[in-house]
Amino acid sequence: MKLIYPSAGTPLRLIDIVKGFKGLFSDNAPFENILADFFKTKHCFLVNSGTTALYLILKILKKNSNKNVIVMPAYTAPSLILPIKKAGLKYKLVDISLDDFNMDKQQLLKAINKDTLAVLVVHMFGIPFNIEGLTELAEREGFHIIEDAASAMGTKLKNGPYVGTFSNIGFYSFNRGKNFSTTSGGLIVTSDKKLSNIFFQEIKNLPELSIKGKANLLIKTIGLSLAVRPWFYTFFKPFLSGFKYTTLHQDFNSFCYTGFQKALGNSTFERAKDIFDKRVANGLFLRDSLRDIDGLRLPVVSDKWEVAFNQFPFIVEEEFKRDKILEAILNTGIEATTLYDKPIHKVYHDYEIIDRDSKDKKGPDTYPKSTYLSKRLILIPTHPLITRKNLQKVVDSIKKQVNKM
Repeated sequence: MKLIYPSAGTPLRLIDIVKGFKGLFSDNAPFENILADFFKTKHCFLVNSGTTALYLILKILKKNSNKNVIVMPAYTAPSLILPIKKAGLKYKLVDISLDDFNMDKQQLLKAINKDTLAVLVVHMFGIPFNIEGLTELAEREGFHIIEDAASAMGTKLKNGPYVGTFSNIGFYSFNRGKNFSTTSGGLIVTSDKKLSNIFFQEIKNLPELSIKGKANLLIKTIGLSLAVRPWFYTFFKPFLSGFKYTTLHQDFNSFCYTGFQKALGNSTFERAKDIFDKRVANGLFLRDSLRDIDGLRLPVVSDKWEVAFNQFPFIVEEEFKRDKILEAILNTGIEATTLYDKPIHKVYHDYEIIDRDSKDKKGPDTYPKSTYLSKRLILIPTHPLITRKNLQKVVDSIKKQVNKM
C-alpha cells in the first residue's frame, strides 16, 4: 500500500505529550516568556484559538474608538468574519494581487477612509504582506494595523524580525494545521504597554476549559500526534476524514489556554527553528522546481524574506486543468489541497460591504482576482515530514501531467 502524507501537521513526540500531561497539574510553564524571547516582543498572551485572539483585539480596539470598519482581503479564511461580527464591527473587502496572493496594496490604500478602525493584514500561506509605508499612514490617519500571521509563523526577514511583529498588534494560531501546533491555541503579540494591560485583564476574565474539555484535548493531541504520521494516516484515513472541517463555522467559544498546552508548547518549541527551516527549504525547492512550467503561476516573493510556507501555493492558469494536476499529485501519495473554493464575498451573501456597487450581485464580480485564485489554486504540503524525495515526485508528476494536456 502506498503511504499517504497528510496536507498539514506538526510532529509531536511522545516526550512532548508526557511533558504536556504534567502541565495538567501545574500551570507554571513559561511558554509566554519563551515566545516573547523568540519574537523579540515585549508582551505575549495565550488564548484558546487564533479566532479568540482576533476577537479580543477587535473588542479592545472598538472600546476606544468610534470607527467601525475592518479592511481585509477578499480571499482568506471565512472564519475571520466571525470575530468581526461578534465584536459588532463591519468589514470592507479588498481584492488580492496575483503577484504574491496577498491583498493588492494599491486597492488597499484606496479602501481606507475615516471609518477604518483597522486593516487586517493577512500573511496568506506564510507569504509576507509588505506593510512598508502602511505603518506611517496608520499613524497619520489614526487606524490600527493587525497582522494575521496565523499561517505564517516562522516567516521573517533574513536576519530581521518575524511577521506578526511589524505592527503594534499581531496574532498567531496554534491550531492543528498551522506551522506550529499545540493542537489548538492562539497567541497575541504587542509592543504597546497600554494595550498589553488591557489584554491581561481580558484574558484573566476568560473561563477555564472544563475538566471534560481538558481530557478531550489530551485525547485529541495523542490522536493528532499519530494522525500526521504517514503510516498511521494511510491506514486510518477513512476514519480521520470525519474529523476534518467541511462546513462553515457559525460561532466560536473563548477560554483560557491550558497548562497542558503551555507545557506541550515548551517541549515542542525546542524544535521550532528546525520545523520552520524545513518549511522554508521545502518551499524554496518547490519554487525553484515549478517556476518554469508553462501554465503555472507562482507567488513572487523577494529574496530578502525567509518564507515558512504553511503550504506552497500555485495557480493553474487554465481552470479546467486544475483537477487533472491535483489528481496527479494525489497519486504520488502527497495530499495536496485546494483550500477555500470561494472568496469571502461568495461565502457570505449578507456581508456588510461599504461600497454600494458591491451589493449588486447581478453585476460584474467586484473581486475578480480573488475569484480567479479560488478556482485555480493548488497547495502542496511543506511540513517537516515531507521529504525532498516526496517533493521531487510531486514536481515530476506535475510536469508529466502538464506535458500531456
